[in-house]
Amino acid sequence: MSAPADFDVTGAVDLHVHCGPEGIPRRFDAISLARHVKRTGLAGAVLKSHMTATGSWVQMAHDVTGIRLHGSVVLNHYVGGINPAAVRGALGPAAGGEPCLKVVWLPTVHAAAHLTARHHEGERYDIPPEWCGGAVSGLAQPIHQVEPINVLATGLRPRLDEVLRLAADHDLVLATGHAGRDEVFYVMERAGALDVRKLIITHPCYDPPALSATELAELAAAGAYVELSYILVDLGLVSFAETAAIFRQVGASQTILSTDVGQVDRASPAEGLAKLGAGLLAEGIPREDIDTAMKHNPRFLVS
Repeated sequence: MSAPADFDVTGAVDLHVHCGPEGIPRRFDAISLARHVKRTGLAGAVLKSHMTATGSWVQMAHDVTGIRLHGSVVLNHYVGGINPAAVRGALGPAAGGEPCLKVVWLPTVHAAAHLTARHHEGERYDIPPEWCGGAVSGLAQPIHQVEPINVLATGLRPRLDEVLRLAADHDLVLATGHAGRDEVFYVMERAGALDVRKLIITHPCYDPPALSATELAELAAAGAYVELSYILVDLGLVSFAETAAIFRQVGASQTILSTDVGQVDRASPAEGLAKLGAGLLAEGIPREDIDTAMKHNPRFLVS
């Protein structure tokens, strides 16, 4: 299926696409996603799994289709949490002579802030059943049985610094995942001290981290990119008007437009980006600013 005609996404890179197979049902595997990217004119996508590094999937998809995607690793307990060895291992796969790993995410389903927020909402599991069509994933654990990962914990700080050094040494993107507000500001400080050049504040309107526009402008001024995601509008958690207001306050030069899709019942990456672009355009964001945040900034980050 081609992208909707209401906004041209040719040349865009979606930095946040959930992919399978994993313990959560997904619309795409790496090969079908690569074919979607080619068919719709996207310039690439970052494959995300809460459970495993995706660089090997990227390498296999490239071998089969010739399309270059980008890999990532999420530092949940499945890979040992804040584990520098998991990042080193994820650096192995390559496609077309280039390393596949581009993004390191801080914890998501095992982040302390994620577990706290889900518990307050009455959720029983680390992987919400709503992510699995209402069914409990076979990998899901009761929240009270999961050891929360908080990067502010004294014992984790040296391991986080080592992860940040790897990101700096290999020019990787460090994304904040489901870390909480205080963790985000701490990571921003340490990333600056350790010369990490590429840092994304992941879907900041979601809880966690539930950051204000003022806080996001502060982080952007310090060099972070702020991710504004289609899925949050699709879920009714924010409006296009609210998204546009944050875009204006942060500025196009430090904004990333992504989808955070890949769920079986949601839009494809090209569809989601087109709807997000069209929605922001209708709110008065100039097309050239949208192109900066959807095309130019993401291409720089995975370069």
